[in-house]
Amino acid sequence: MAIESKRLPAITAEQSPPLPAIMQARTRPSSAGRHIVPLHKRTVTETQQILQEKKTVQDPLAAAQQQSRMATAPAPLINFEGISGDDNQAVFGYSPTPSDVNGDIGVNHYVQMVNNLYQIFDKQTGDALIGPFKLSRLFAAAGVTGACATEDQGDPIVLYDALANRWLLSQFNFKTNSVGVDKPPYHECIAISATDDPTGSYYVYDFVIPNDYMGDYPKFGVWNDGYYMTIAQYKGQNFKGEAVMVFDRKNMLQGKAAGVNYHNLASQPNLSVLLPSDNDGDAPPVGTPNYVIGFGNNMYTNKLRIFEVKADFSTATTTGSIKERPPLKVATFNPDICRNDAGNCIPQPSGLNGRQQKLDALSDRPLHRLQYRYFAQGCPVDGALNGCATLVFNHTVRGNKIGEAAVRWYLLKQNTATKALGVAQQGSFAPDSTSRWMGSAALNKRGDLAIGYSLSSSSLYPSVGYAGRLVDDAPNALTLEGRLYTGHGAQTDSERWGDYSTLSVDPVDDCTFWYTNQYYANNRAGFNWLWRTRIGSFKLSNDC
Repeated sequence: MAIESKRLPAITAEQSPPLPAIMQARTRPSSAGRHIVPLHKRTVTETQQILQEKKTVQDPLAAAQQQSRMATAPAPLINFEGISGDDNQAVFGYSPTPSDVNGDIGVNHYVQMVNNLYQIFDKQTGDALIGPFKLSRLFAAAGVTGACATEDQGDPIVLYDALANRWLLSQFNFKTNSVGVDKPPYHECIAISATDDPTGSYYVYDFVIPNDYMGDYPKFGVWNDGYYMTIAQYKGQNFKGEAVMVFDRKNMLQGKAAGVNYHNLASQPNLSVLLPSDNDGDAPPVGTPNYVIGFGNNMYTNKLRIFEVKADFSTATTTGSIKERPPLKVATFNPDICRNDAGNCIPQPSGLNGRQQKLDALSDRPLHRLQYRYFAQGCPVDGALNGCATLVFNHTVRGNKIGEAAVRWYLLKQNTATKALGVAQQGSFAPDSTSRWMGSAALNKRGDLAIGYSLSSSSLYPSVGYAGRLVDDAPNALTLEGRLYTGHGAQTDSERWGDYSTLSVDPVDDCTFWYTNQYYANNRAGFNWLWRTRIGSFKLSNDC
């Protein structure tokens, strides 16, 4: 069926003062509590479950990974504390779960966002330069009224736009009724730094999701012709299909009124959550579409569905274009890690007072982010090509047994001459019985691939790890593993964990990886959802 595409009205930008001018002293509210950030999950049909259970339990790529020789990855280059649940209590009076922790690296700064704050760090020292802040403060200081200026509902994303040396900050927002139930309209609040300095002023935009839909789980990608966002659309608890929204990047970088191309994929049933491609390194060739990727049949298939999306803001009514490529087959996997509807079976040690809580694998969607990289001369992942592009992402699958999570990763390659797209490498990282999940993957300019993730077992508190492979290593397996930080506490009374994390590549050397994820310092903190976050960088090789 045809995909509905339309142009949404342009939104006028307002400009905030520089961050130091709006900084307020943080005082701890007199009351404190806990708050679960909502997440919509679709119900999997019985037929889909039956079809999936007919697949082999043993992931063929997980078995191959266990045959690969592993070595210890190089230690982190820098490793420092990020935003915490304590920070949320100081600002809001509650600590939320999950953290939705993510961040990105620029020339001089690391910017981190969580539910429901953001903060800016010096990348050389790890020192906090400013924040943590509510994003709503930025909008209020710019004179905006409404949900973007008064609410901080979460699902944040921060991206560094290396093509323009600017920063994008975002979160969705809505107001609630007298009993705390959200109500339309639903907003996507986007701030673009006016200069390369993330502590300076911002152009702020308040976009409304059409049809009174809630745009759940928004994910962004930087592209040369627009800022691309994917959302899962809901009305109440009723799923209304996936959508792609493309924002007028050119005008947003100048603080001008900006329109949106909206592509409603409600006519494409059983699509999983989608990811837009996010550019690292050189700009894509002019005219290259943004590749939006997900799975069919709500993850119960081993075929990627790939959409080519192009922006068009040449007139006030142009809608851009979207078309689907032929599906791309990948190795068989099993998203049913837990064999229960809640999806919570990842073990951790006992928490406060011996409480037991298993964690959510969140294996029903591909995970942030879908990295795109263009190699104009040569192709490190295929020496037979004179030039290529790569796409890298991951999701969580069943490892070697029920209740054990593994990171399934993909390295796709595109022949830039013929535009043919295929799987260069893929693997399921399950080298032992410890669960690894909530991953984020990226490729550097040399072709080394890294993945950051959470890891946990009945004897290991949830911790922050990373793994990778060098460009010339044997294919389809990771060969190096390291630890960014070891947790010392279990989360109790909520299965929600993380929801996403971010691995990014330093734009200065295009070699060094930066990762952020969450952990607990002790069991009492885990009982109160006072998670902490860690930010760190590492290299896989000194040859890059």
